[in-house]
Amino acid sequence: MQSIGFVMCWCIVGRGNRHMKAEEFSKGILSLDPKIRFAGLIERSGHLFAGGEREGLEEHLKGRDAELSLSQSAFIITMRNVFSPELGDLKYVVYAHDKVKLFSIPLMEYILAFSAESSINEVEMLKKISDYIKSVGPQLTLHPPSNILDEDKKEILKNLYESGMEEESIADQLDLDLNTVKNWVKQI
Repeated sequence: MQSIGFVMCWCIVGRGNRHMKAEEFSKGILSLDPKIRFAGLIERSGHLFAGGEREGLEEHLKGRDAELSLSQSAFIITMRNVFSPELGDLKYVVYAHDKVKLFSIPLMEYILAFSAESSINEVEMLKKISDYIKSVGPQLTLHPPSNILDEDKKEILKNLYESGMEEESIADQLDLDLNTVKNWVKQI
């Protein structure tokens, strides 16, 4: 069995008292098919807050290129959602490359991003993913890690807020999800 590396954070599943960590959610996505290379949750800003890749595979995108790919996926999802009133809700975006297929699925206020070998069948893969999401609970709620704000960022956030800067601008400035900023502002 191949091991999987993960970014830590929490994912809470609304199913009675059952709680699931986001890395467990991502690992669940990876376990659906051995051809899935990466699974992660990204904020609308493109910031990866939970996820992991299957270890032992050659990375196609490294460092800044991987971050840029996630940011682009978030941007495309945001831009395509502009047409929701006319076209209906966006279900997913798939990029098919020679080496991999990249998937982006809006999931509440976040985006599930995952990649798979180019030989997979997109329709079958999307059905597996959809069934998995449904199986972990229709009340699925996701939260960035509580430790996303270290003491320095908390102080900067507080100073920006007290200076009159809008929460949306603070989120952009600190590369944070708007809900994270709003939750911390309530604590100030």
